[in-house]
Amino acid sequence: MILKIANTWADWLVENGASSDDHEIYTYGAECMLNELFSDILLIITAMMFHKTFEMILWMLFFTPLRIHLGGMHASSHLKCMLSSILLSYLCIFSYPLVEIPALMGIILIVSFFIVYKIAPVVHPNHPVSENRMSQMRMRALVIIIIEIILTCIAYEYFSEKVAGMATVSLFSVCLLAMMGKFSALYK
Repeated sequence: MILKIANTWADWLVENGASSDDHEIYTYGAECMLNELFSDILLIITAMMFHKTFEMILWMLFFTPLRIHLGGMHASSHLKCMLSSILLSYLCIFSYPLVEIPALMGIILIVSFFIVYKIAPVVHPNHPVSENRMSQMRMRALVIIIIEIILTCIAYEYFSEKVAGMATVSLFSVCLLAMMGKFSALYK
């Protein structure tokens, strides 16, 4: 379904003046956008059903910016992507109370920073990027993790252990996906 909608969108772009040579790029971009949109809508709807909307939005706010620039493991289909996103988000949402201990939170944040520093970015082998783009992604991932760690510390100190715990597991979940993506690329 997503591919059909993406192709229709790409066809429309070409019919309205876009380069037909880039049809595949438009289709892929639309596919990514639609997959993300459907996944986010599904995550919010399920979160509302479990009365976890705040936690889900918080997870998404910390997860998404770092995920975009760090990269990592990708599912082999849109359905698997949506299902794994739901599973990962709920794993985080229900496990964050376990990391509300300040020392543990600090260790996880330091480990997360170290992971980003050592492996950023992790690009999918089917979508290679230029060295210049890799350098930009690396810098952005480092800046984002630093900002998000600072926000997590501020949240812990001035707002809520819940917010800080949720932010911590969000950051660490991105790092786990990055490590999985890095190791799966090494063994292919």
